[in-house]
Amino acid sequence: VMSRLYRLGSVAYVSKSGGMSNELNNIVARNSNGVYEGVAIGGDRYPGSRFLDHFLRYQDDAGAKLLLLLGEVGGTDEYDLIDAVKSGRITKPI
Repeated sequence: VMSRLYRLGSVAYVSKSGGMSNELNNIVARNSNGVYEGVAIGGDRYPGSRFLDHFLRYQDDAGAKLLLLLGEVGGTDEYDLIDAVKSGRITKPI
């Protein structure tokens, strides 16, 4: 489907909300060259993956140039991501 909403680019994101992913794609498409990859992990109590899992994968992927996180109030996984940035495990711009 031809759509500017999902055009290929270099921004990789992870979202806590699947529903907000459409709006996030819209914002990214309007303000950058587009989305490289987007993942919505959901807000389940026992998720199948975490923010850090995907950000470490994006760190090693040359196609992902800019990393974006859409979390939720009250989450704690964001702190693990910040610790990875502070320790140098993630060096790409977030």
